[in-house]
Amino acid sequence: MALNVPLTPARRAILVAGVTLALALTAFLVFQWGHAALKVLASGDQRGYPVTFTAPLSGGQSELTVNNADISLQPGGGSQIQVSGSLDGAIVRPLFQRQETRHGLVLSPHCAVPVGNCSLSLHAGVPAQLPVTATANGGNISAAGLTGDETLRANSGNLTATGLGGSVYLNDQFGELNATSLSGDIQILSTSGDITASGLTGNTRLQDNFGNITVTGLAAGDVRASDVNGDILLVFSKIPRHVSVTDSFGNITLELPRGPAAYRVRAPTPLYGSRTVTVPQSPSSHNVITAQNSNGDITITSR
Repeated sequence: MALNVPLTPARRAILVAGVTLALALTAFLVFQWGHAALKVLASGDQRGYPVTFTAPLSGGQSELTVNNADISLQPGGGSQIQVSGSLDGAIVRPLFQRQETRHGLVLSPHCAVPVGNCSLSLHAGVPAQLPVTATANGGNISAAGLTGDETLRANSGNLTATGLGGSVYLNDQFGELNATSLSGDIQILSTSGDITASGLTGNTRLQDNFGNITVTGLAAGDVRASDVNGDILLVFSKIPRHVSVTDSFGNITLELPRGPAAYRVRAPTPLYGSRTVTVPQSPSSHNVITAQNSNGDITITSR
């Protein structure tokens, strides 16, 4: 005998809630299954798509802008820019755009899908003795073995420079900046990352806002360094003739070569910090050191 259960408002509400919950659970499981399947597919072996071409110089120099990819620069043969690299994607071939503008060569590779492994890396061979201007937007940039004037910028990646000569300008906004064996007039600037350098032999300017500055093997005659929120450590391998260092919230440490050389030191005691000077001093010395700090220690010593 069938029971005729009346569908009261309460039972109707329970029924609607149960159906809604069942549909939501089903949709969630389908989504999770599809997402997991896509990840499994995406985690497979990447396929490499080679990029190789040459491009003319711009105004007698190599000028490049690279978006969304890593770029490395090294000496290349000939009088053109020689670009090579690999765009790797697991599902869909990465896209690649190339433009030759009055401001130089613009390269814009990018991944075509939001899921899956994707690796974008380019190399550029440039005439070593001619000026180079290169900017990386959204990737790392590196350069080695160039002897012309170099201007390198990284907006959201790391910057690495090795064995550069001429006039060297390095600027990194939101990454780590590493430099080794630079000569000539040198400018190294960072906004939100550390500056680490060694083997600088030209007049040097260092500037940071929210990172530490660490330089060893410094053989420059004229050095200027400034920071806002970070420590400054300069280790000299050669007696400098002029050093000027300023900081606001960090320690200043200058290590000079051990020996009889005297220095004219101008380093008032910080308002919130200590002052330690152990190098030989002379008010008539041509070797001048100026250090100013607000909230941190000043140490000038020999090693």
